[in-house]
Amino acid sequence: MTVGAESLLEAEEAAWHELSAELERLTDEEMERPGLTPDGWSVKDVLFHIGAWSADCGMQLERMRMGTWEEPHEDVERQNREWFELSRAMDLRIVKAEFAAARTRMVVEFGTMPEITPPAVEWFEESGPLHYEEHLVDLRRWCR
Repeated sequence: MTVGAESLLEAEEAAWHELSAELERLTDEEMERPGLTPDGWSVKDVLFHIGAWSADCGMQLERMRMGTWEEPHEDVERQNREWFELSRAMDLRIVKAEFAAARTRMVVEFGTMPEITPPAVEWFEESGPLHYEEHLVDLRRWCR
């Protein structure tokens, strides 16, 4: 593993712990209450959103590692709306489990990359530490 990969994994882990610490402060009822974002997302919806992008990242990294990756042409806003609709009907326990599992797969895939390419870095940073930090702003406000 390269030094750059190690520092990215460390940044992801630190951001994950910050995110997890904020989540531990909330009850299940608080996690399901709409209003975390101006669009009416709950904490559960944000967990599903982060987990869905982490799962997508894990899949993209696996494709990169296997040599089958092609740049996806995703409409991010459309994808976020679709995932929001899915998350609203899901059980919180399932969302929490998938959130953790997706993060684990993403980290494992990144950690086993034979070569850390710019697309791998971009996917990992955008789906991991930068994404966690983006949503921590709203979550910290919600927790206070």
